[in-house]
Amino acid sequence: MTILVTRPEGQADRLIGALEQCGYQVLHRPLMAIQPVAADSPAARATRSCMLDLDLYQQVIAISANAARQGLAWLDEFWPQPPLGLDWYGVGPASVEPLREFGLDAQCPASRYDSEGLLALAALQQIAEQRILIWRGVGGRETLASELRARGARVDYAELYERQPVPYSRDDWDAALAACPWLLLSSGQALDIIEGQVPELARRIAGLILPSEGIAAAARAKGYDPVLVPASARDEDMLSCLAAQL
Repeated sequence: MTILVTRPEGQADRLIGALEQCGYQVLHRPLMAIQPVAADSPAARATRSCMLDLDLYQQVIAISANAARQGLAWLDEFWPQPPLGLDWYGVGPASVEPLREFGLDAQCPASRYDSEGLLALAALQQIAEQRILIWRGVGGRETLASELRARGARVDYAELYERQPVPYSRDDWDAALAACPWLLLSSGQALDIIEGQVPELARRIAGLILPSEGIAAAARAKGYDPVLVPASARDEDMLSCLAAQL
């Protein structure tokens, strides 16, 4: 069985090694390059202002593992010690893990690792007049911020990195998809990128492995089947899902 991993360069080696040890044939085609925002960009200037005022916020939410890692680099630069009184969140285990490794007491949902799961947390229900900072990449879904604002919170973004699509030739995709692999994606944007490069993608893969139920529902609505959703985007949960269902 062949699995096509599409995580960014430098973020897939451990998973690829584990999959190969389990007997899978693994191909790697990164669909996005993750780059910190340019130091002189509007996003960086806005982030710098938010990070300098971090002690004025009550909640900080990392939307992804990349956001957590980039945000912690900014935190380490501007704050010798993290401000007191902040509540820290990650959307799921993969995004909360870097925060906890840094020494922060961070929370994430017990299940459904996406914006909707995070919004269901009891601690985020009564948040009127609270200031919330969301660490994320440039652009992305507005569901989380919109709902937090509807609950009365003041929400700002720290946009920490950019996702640059990685193009491949038709011949390269023909070779990668020749074995009709399972396609492992890290986001809905990754699915958009590969769909833009591969016509009739659904017919050329065995199925999709996606990081959340929200992204999976959107993929099923497009006609993808089967679609697997591991317990989280962590490597061990990916492996457990594959062992149980394939």
